[in-house]
Amino acid sequence: MALIQARARGSVTRRGMTLVELLVVISIIAVLIALLLPAVQEAREAARRTKCGANLKQVGLAIHAHHEARRELPKAVISGTVGFWDDFDPRAGTSHSWVVQILPYLEEQPLYDRFDLEQNLFVPPEGGGLGPAAARLPVLICPSDGGGEGSFVDPDLTRDQPCGRGNYAAWASPYHVEYQHRYPALLAWRDHPRPRDATGGLHATLVASEMRAGVRPGEARGAWAVGWNGASVLAFDMHHEPPDGGAFRHSIFSLGHTQRPNVGTMEINADVLYKCPESAASEQAGMPCGEWQPFGMWFYLSSAPRSRHRGGVQALWGDSRVSFLADDVDEIAMAYLIAIGDGRRESLVSR
Repeated sequence: MALIQARARGSVTRRGMTLVELLVVISIIAVLIALLLPAVQEAREAARRTKCGANLKQVGLAIHAHHEARRELPKAVISGTVGFWDDFDPRAGTSHSWVVQILPYLEEQPLYDRFDLEQNLFVPPEGGGLGPAAARLPVLICPSDGGGEGSFVDPDLTRDQPCGRGNYAAWASPYHVEYQHRYPALLAWRDHPRPRDATGGLHATLVASEMRAGVRPGEARGAWAVGWNGASVLAFDMHHEPPDGGAFRHSIFSLGHTQRPNVGTMEINADVLYKCPESAASEQAGMPCGEWQPFGMWFYLSSAPRSRHRGGVQALWGDSRVSFLADDVDEIAMAYLIAIGDGRRESLVSR
């Protein structure tokens, strides 16, 4: 009887996990998740970066398809005016960007047909509704950034017409956007731009780069249909020396203040936009901006390529190659890679 009672007592004496043991198990699981999560995030970012580069590659192929079909390259902006001070004003024309011009070669012919390139981009469409510039095109979006938030829309700048955002912008000049007719990049505004203008070779010519799109309605960053600085156009802000014209030659006084990838503080430089709402918040987000003014500190137009990738941006070359351009790229080399007509064959080690 004593043996049976002992067995009965033993059969019901089951020890569960103590609180300490449970906490240890939870801690181990938490550590494993913490170790695994960065690897998962890194893998996801690698996939996003690959897709980002593939989209930019499609843009490069479309640029060359435009040349094959029309015997000239697209222009950073279709039209504009050179003013009294020999400054080019991209807002003085219709404001259509280089992206609008390549839409048929991005399989967007119906969208392209809705644009009237002879009239201003911001004229409201007949019958009301949204104009073609409001479209959001997946091929123009880098998944790491997502094309920003909302649209670029402003009562003065766009006449309340919304403009969709993307993540790719073309270089207009190694200097300023207003000097693209004097010191051009490959897609700069001029008569009949052609690949042969890149006398240093297409393989050594930077054409376009990633950019981070804006998040506030009044800032133009990422507005793909708009051929303005910071919208779909970049300039490096390496000044020319000497100031007597001729082929581009860099100024040593610009070193440390150029628009290298991911410039994040006004102490170096800032994107100069026609409107810069909440400049302090923009700088805190690593996207400093200043508001263009006819006279004063921000009387120039330049902006930097930016991305959410670690350490640099995806860049498109004249031969449609895409590579990774590091944040610490050599400033002098990059200026000559953007400039055309100087005959220099600069090179960079890219990833």
